[in-house]
Amino acid sequence: MPDTQAISFDNGISRKELNEVRQRFMRLHRARLRRIHLELRPSQQEFLDLLPLLFHINHPMLPGFVSSDTVTGIPDYSPSKKSLDAAAKLSRSFKYKKRAQRVYRIHGLYLMGSTGTIGQSFGSDFDLWLCHDPALNKHQRDQLQQKVKLIEKEAAELSLELHIFLIDPERFRRGEKSRLSRESTGTTQHHLLLEEFYRSAVLLAGRYPLWWLVPPEQEEEYQTYVEYLLSHRFVKATEVFDLGGLNRVQAGEFFGAALWQLYKGIDSPYKSILKIFLMEAYSHHYPHPKWLAQQAKEAIYAGETDIDMLDAYILLYQKVEEFLKANKDTDRLELARRCFYFKVGEHLSQVRKGQGNWRGRMMLKLTRQWGWSQTQLQMLDTRSEWKIDRVIKERNALVSVLTRSYRLLTDFARKFAKESHIDPHELNLLGRKLYTALDHRPGKIDHINPGISKNLSEDYLTLSYRPARDGSTAWMLYRGNIEDEHLFEQRPIKISTNLIEILVWSHVNQVWSKHTRIVLVSGDSELTRKELLSLQRSIAKLFPDLMPPSAGMKTLAMPAHAVSVGLFLNIGTDPMEFLTREGKQLTSERHDPLSFASARSNLVINLEKMVLTSWGEILVTRHEGPEGLMDALCSVLNMPSNEMDKLPTISAFSFSGVRGSQIGYRVNELFEHVIKKFRQESFSYGRYLFRMGSDFYIVQKKQKEFIWRSVESFESLLEELMQPQQVFRPLGFDAEVLEESPYPLLYECNKPDLIQLFFQVTPHGIDIHILDEQGSLFKQSLKADSPRFLMLQQRRFLNSLQQLRNLVLSSESDLLAEPEFYELILGKSGQWRINQRRVPLKSSDDYMEVVLVADGTDADAKLVSLICGEREFTHMEYGDALYTVVAEYINSLRKSDSKYPIYMTSIRLSGLQIMPTLETVNLLNLKKRVEKRINQ
Repeated sequence: MPDTQAISFDNGISRKELNEVRQRFMRLHRARLRRIHLELRPSQQEFLDLLPLLFHINHPMLPGFVSSDTVTGIPDYSPSKKSLDAAAKLSRSFKYKKRAQRVYRIHGLYLMGSTGTIGQSFGSDFDLWLCHDPALNKHQRDQLQQKVKLIEKEAAELSLELHIFLIDPERFRRGEKSRLSRESTGTTQHHLLLEEFYRSAVLLAGRYPLWWLVPPEQEEEYQTYVEYLLSHRFVKATEVFDLGGLNRVQAGEFFGAALWQLYKGIDSPYKSILKIFLMEAYSHHYPHPKWLAQQAKEAIYAGETDIDMLDAYILLYQKVEEFLKANKDTDRLELARRCFYFKVGEHLSQVRKGQGNWRGRMMLKLTRQWGWSQTQLQMLDTRSEWKIDRVIKERNALVSVLTRSYRLLTDFARKFAKESHIDPHELNLLGRKLYTALDHRPGKIDHINPGISKNLSEDYLTLSYRPARDGSTAWMLYRGNIEDEHLFEQRPIKISTNLIEILVWSHVNQVWSKHTRIVLVSGDSELTRKELLSLQRSIAKLFPDLMPPSAGMKTLAMPAHAVSVGLFLNIGTDPMEFLTREGKQLTSERHDPLSFASARSNLVINLEKMVLTSWGEILVTRHEGPEGLMDALCSVLNMPSNEMDKLPTISAFSFSGVRGSQIGYRVNELFEHVIKKFRQESFSYGRYLFRMGSDFYIVQKKQKEFIWRSVESFESLLEELMQPQQVFRPLGFDAEVLEESPYPLLYECNKPDLIQLFFQVTPHGIDIHILDEQGSLFKQSLKADSPRFLMLQQRRFLNSLQQLRNLVLSSESDLLAEPEFYELILGKSGQWRINQRRVPLKSSDDYMEVVLVADGTDADAKLVSLICGEREFTHMEYGDALYTVVAEYINSLRKSDSKYPIYMTSIRLSGLQIMPTLETVNLLNLKKRVEKRINQ
């Protein structure tokens, strides 16, 4: 209870009472400083004593020296004997010389946060606000920042985690963005940080806050009152510093502060939940919240001197308790008490009556008020030894609180949306962090131990594959060594249709450690103990550091990309045994696991895919058969690439059957090759071809996502390749597909906006393959014996197409380069090679123009007429006999009786049809159809 007279300024401001207020605050701060020292080791105590001196002077032998002109000087500061002794320990030559009439550039040093409160523990870090002269120029601020970094480094060597923040009072009052605290996003918590500063800061040296002298009832008129104090010289401006008052705070600041606590609460919930509840309590009374700092000030003005009753952390708890009791929220109140107890860190079950420090005695008093039993205290004090059941229950309670708080505070933000001035991008990132950590969905690996227990490992685990209650069959993980007949009596700690999900979950959450013994009850599964242990070792290699770290804000600002992909093939399934039961013949020299032996069997029966994303999520999905493998491949391709365009790490594993390692290697190679191929800018919209079983599979990007399709035969594949393309699409071939055909070699030479003709001389004539400007294939076999003559004829026709393109294309198009000609040669060893051939631009051979006139270019185009030299033969005149008439006419003009083929030399379109595109492959097919009819 207060034992001094209450102070009121109802009858006017008194210098004597102002001084009494200041003295009360100073006594409180000195008492807090003594408590801070109690929690430090002797070397750390000496450093804290030395800290003000380091900013008061520059000395080359003391920590933090940058230069002799670095700004220094703290007003109203004289180093104590302890400070001078600490300095002398570091430098025997150090002599302190007091200087008069100097300029003090450092206005004050203030420890803030949990320091000096019941929440301070042996390992607590220290936040120090250094308020400096606003008139410092950039060079002076930079030097001061260098000094700060050197002093922080010196503190770290004493195991003292010190963070010093430079505060410009004028910029702070204006609310300018700055690196205010590690507890802040930097843009969302200006006033709330100020409130915490006034509530918890401990004056280490320098000026005191002017806020002390503003009576609680004058907070709304803070600025007017301050100006009155200064203008009437009740206070000297050189004695105080002013960071502003706690008047109206924007609604968005509550929301931003609460979201930031939620962000931190994902990894350290016990440290954040109390502050989240405090934000709720404040927001509940918005726009007139009763600040804890105001509450403490009222008590000091009323004469309260009990340091425990003014403890910033106890005040925080009492505020939360009052709020939750008013809402009859007993579950969250009990959680708040646990969080407070864990924050204080006193193990009361181990403290005898009458023993312990002031923190322990205070906590004992509180827990008795709460009605906690010795059994409950023992349970809480053994938190570091809690096992999975208790940890999951506690984690669910924490997640429920975080989720509910997010919903309540989001509703609050919507209510006050018009006056909320918070960066939506920043809020979006914080919301994204919550989603990735707390959202529970099938296949996502949850982090169940956010700082709750130190050791979740089990001596024994039982893994069973058996029917679930919904009729499906699932993998179930149990604690302990349980007999098969007793499994139905127990509740599993994890259940999933995916074995890898259970194994990854148990590994990253450290339930299955290297000392754990596993009992396998495989049921209907053919999974062996050897395969299970191999899978577990593979997962341990993928996650050597257990649960991946949480993603930072910079990472969350970008789309989630795959960091690593694990593919686990044929779990509990031996594909060779399966094929033997099917009676398939497997004797062959063909060893590709995707198209194995003479039966061309696909040895990938199933796979479970594990993806670690850049957001720290681990996602597991199951896929069946060849379609499942294709879906898995496309899902990885569809994930965004990182900004460095680094490929995800692919790891494929198969431990079932004699060819397990070969299957794993093949799938690993396929995924790596396909992903790498599509990451090439020149291939981003290409097509990739490989074989699985007897079918061919094509992967390509359509609009913004990757898709796949299959074709059943080689003939169907050729039809697919012959389809016109709207844009150039290069074609990549898997190393194991069509290795005996020339097509991989042809497409390796394929270039955009260029027509390429490949001819092969065979015993039966000449085969030609043409790749048009978009990469579409044209194929034709001709009964010709002169490659030179045939290439001349092909060149005439291809050159004529360039003229046609210029006439009919609706947009201006670049002229295609000269067609390229190559000869295909099959070597004796069965290997294909290509030699480029030159075709003369002009020929001395006499030839007659044979021009095809059609009403279009697609498969439904109709022949209008054929022009032979200067004579035109129309379909209207001759009907279907047109081809015979033209053949007879041309043969009648030939000097010899040899029946060599008739070729079109060019194509025209009836009228002048302006078209958006003109695919060469369509024109070649039209030419081929007409030539075939004529030559027949």
